[in-house]
Amino acid sequence: MLKINNIKIEVNTNNGLFGAFHSFKSGLNIVRGNNTSGKSSLFQAIVYALGFEELIGGRFEKTMQSVLKDQVEYPKSTFHSVLQSFVLLEIENSNGDIITIRRFVQNPNRKSQLIDVYFGSLLVNDTLESRPMFIHDNGGASDINYGFHLYLEDFLNWELPKVLTNKGDLRKIYIQQVASSFIIEQKSGWSDFFATMPIYGLNNKEARIVEFILDMDVYGNKMKKQELGITKRILENDWLNLSKRFERFAEKGGGKLVGLSQSPIIINNINEINILLSKDEIDYSISNYLDLIIEELDILNQVETISVKDKIGDNETLITKNEEKLNQISFDVEMISSELTFDNQKLSNFNYQLENLNEDLRKNKGASKVQKMGAEIDLKVSENTCPTCDQEINDSLLPLSVKQVPMRLEDNISFLSAQIKMLDVNIESLESRIIAKNKQLKNLRGSQSNLRSQIRELKKELISDERLPSIIDIEYRLNLKKRIEFYSKYLEDLSELKDELSTLSVKWEGILGEQEKLKTDTFSPNDITKLKSLTNNFKSLLTTFSYSSKTINDIAISDENYLPLAKKPNDNLFYNIRFDSSASDFVRSIWAYTCSLYKTSIENNGNHPNLLMFDEPKQQDMSISDFTNFLKELSTYNKAQTLLFASFENSDETFIKATEGIEFHLNHINDKLIKPIE
Repeated sequence: MLKINNIKIEVNTNNGLFGAFHSFKSGLNIVRGNNTSGKSSLFQAIVYALGFEELIGGRFEKTMQSVLKDQVEYPKSTFHSVLQSFVLLEIENSNGDIITIRRFVQNPNRKSQLIDVYFGSLLVNDTLESRPMFIHDNGGASDINYGFHLYLEDFLNWELPKVLTNKGDLRKIYIQQVASSFIIEQKSGWSDFFATMPIYGLNNKEARIVEFILDMDVYGNKMKKQELGITKRILENDWLNLSKRFERFAEKGGGKLVGLSQSPIIINNINEINILLSKDEIDYSISNYLDLIIEELDILNQVETISVKDKIGDNETLITKNEEKLNQISFDVEMISSELTFDNQKLSNFNYQLENLNEDLRKNKGASKVQKMGAEIDLKVSENTCPTCDQEINDSLLPLSVKQVPMRLEDNISFLSAQIKMLDVNIESLESRIIAKNKQLKNLRGSQSNLRSQIRELKKELISDERLPSIIDIEYRLNLKKRIEFYSKYLEDLSELKDELSTLSVKWEGILGEQEKLKTDTFSPNDITKLKSLTNNFKSLLTTFSYSSKTINDIAISDENYLPLAKKPNDNLFYNIRFDSSASDFVRSIWAYTCSLYKTSIENNGNHPNLLMFDEPKQQDMSISDFTNFLKELSTYNKAQTLLFASFENSDETFIKATEGIEFHLNHINDKLIKPIE
């Protein structure tokens, strides 16, 4: 709740002290004053003290009337230069806490960004503790010690939400934007719904304000969707990085990764993700491979070390076998190398073709555009005729010597676009094949190098002393032992990687579940009730205020921005109600909508501050009877405070007629707002 208790204005001039003092009650307060009496100055002073002067067209003291910053005219044609001026505004919240705000309009030693906050009623106790704060600068809405609007937000027991900006980042709604839903000034305020709301790069700003005022769940759901989208992208990136770690890990162990995609999936069986190791041209899992080499080492350890003499036959056989393998691998290396050379040349040709096709497409689109422009301005070129020699111009970019009937430009464009798409697919497929073949070639060359080394060692041993123990046998046993140690640790590291993958998979499943829930739950049952209440209140008040430009049944509230819509008879196409309302009826619709936001918030425990401020709401020669109905409606808002500033056509008769039978508190500005203070 935001309740205005008192306002005091002091203006020091070269001829003494001038000023004004007004008190306000709960319920309907009417500030009556003739034109040029200072009625709007009082309205603006309240707005200025709260730091909401952007609602009246700008920032700082320049938005204030001349009487508060330049010169005071009193009595008529007698002028006094302003030396210093300030506004004292006493406000109260729903807890009964009171603060007094002091903001200078004119002071050579203080910037108008500075605000003094006194903790209590300064009009009752002039020894109150105070704190200087600031607005309209970085931190004004976020500095916990000195940001006035952050303090005011806390004073009102509000927690303004963060919303998505035009730049895609999250930022808190500014309190000035919310204020445009309950403060309507005279000059621009009656031109549209939320007409004076500062933009601040906010997406669909009207909707965000209504969602806050009505405390709708849809805002939370939208925020959840945004947060979920961010979480999803982070997880997809983490998954891709982890899959690359798996690939590097597989290469480190000389294995082949199976079962893992580069995009997140729900993994029901983590053992499907594995690295296969090859032995004797058969693929094994790491654990099975370990079992094989452990068993092999156990068997070798059960026999004595073999001599060179005992290994001659086996070595000769192994040399022959390895040479056959080497020949086959060398042949495969040569074949794949040739294929890669061909594929790379093919890729280069494809890219060259793609470049030419894109250039042709650009030319054809340009020619088509020029031709269409010619058609629009009725030139001979548009009729395929040369304006100089009257010869026929073919709809083609081919040379005139070519006698074939060409396709038309539009057909060319369609054909070229299809060719480019097909070529893009071929290039992508070819690039994938080249990557796979390079990887295969790398593995083959590694095997080639190992076989050559083995053959050299075997031949070397054949010419060694037959009595010596076989070095190859000893080295083989040592290598087996090293491989067992390596792959035992390798298996442990793989298990850790799998644990990370399982964690990501569980998170992915949770994200998909949350996404599915939020698909249909944009509006909660409470939101649907609130929107229905807003619609019913709006339509009811339109009837009360004698809106007649459209039938009430052809009016609705938008599900997207929650603003009033109208539709054509026998047509389901809705559009902004402003486009089909008379000037006076559109003002009636602003009355109805502003009041509906308050009523709906009260009915559903929303965040409305229970304050309404209207400057000259009787616009566009509004009838007295309709204005009276508006005042009657406002007088029923017992839980709110309404400050209504009006001239009543400078007529006592109009005032009496408009307020007959209505309960209100009157603040009458006699003569001038700013007068000498004794």
